[in-house]
Amino acid sequence: MDIVWQLRQQSAHMDAPESKLARFILDNLHVSAQATMEELATQAGVSPEVLRRFAASAGCRDLDDFLHQVRKAGQHQEEVFIDVIRQRQPSLTQQENRVAVAILNDTAFAASATIEQLAGRAEVSAATITRFARSVGCEDIRDLRMRLARASSVPSTRTTQAIPQLEAIQQALTQQWLQAENATWERAARALQKARSVLLIGAAGQTTPLVAEVHQRLSTAGLSLAWIQDDNLLRMTLSRLQPDDLLLILAPDAVSSSVLSAVHHAHIQKSAVIAICPTGLDLANQADIWLPLPDAQHARSYGILCALDRLETALASF
Repeated sequence: MDIVWQLRQQSAHMDAPESKLARFILDNLHVSAQATMEELATQAGVSPEVLRRFAASAGCRDLDDFLHQVRKAGQHQEEVFIDVIRQRQPSLTQQENRVAVAILNDTAFAASATIEQLAGRAEVSAATITRFARSVGCEDIRDLRMRLARASSVPSTRTTQAIPQLEAIQQALTQQWLQAENATWERAARALQKARSVLLIGAAGQTTPLVAEVHQRLSTAGLSLAWIQDDNLLRMTLSRLQPDDLLLILAPDAVSSSVLSAVHHAHIQKSAVIAICPTGLDLANQADIWLPLPDAQHARSYGILCALDRLETALASF
């Protein structure tokens, strides 16, 4: 039985006291799931007799069955709360994302920590913790801790085992996400839109299909994009480079001497350079705008797609 669905469907047809009880349970499911019969009646402001009638009209065998269904729904809601945090990560600020990562890495600690302790673990301010709580639907830090405490104490109903390879990729992509704020991606998107033409320079080999994907999707987004795949063509194109042109370099691994020469020539011509690469490459420091890829080699293909998604999102916002 889906008790939440039953309450929503039948609340309009109940008498005033039962309708009041239904609204209270639906609005405070995480509280109702922990209450006894007497506590639930008192908190909702109705009599125990109203609660008994209510249980029968909701289709439950008896009051014990009703309380069991409410507790089960409450447990499911708290499991969903952890998923809510994961789902809202892309829309959080960089600082709020640090809080999300700290909580997901150690929910039990976050549930018992003071606001100062959680802020220290996430390396953010106490004010950021408060903003994060509101961003994930909590009234305040106390409500956040209560929901985390219940979530960490609820046995997981998921049957799938954790897969180490996927967890490693997720961790690498999370690190990539935190290395550049949304404002950096927006600055890159503005530069791309303002450019007279964009020269896409990408590594050959196994990543060629991903460079092709970048070319196709950014062209679809309306950019004047030319994919330079040959060193001779690169030299010829650079000879006509103008200040309002832009170099977009995708370098998941080592950078060739011809690409470094292209960057040097772009600087001489006052042309902007955007580099999508890991932080360990010198190219990251030489570019006008650096967009990160994961440091972990095994996650870089996924990181290119993640970077492309963020660029498309930034382009669509203008």
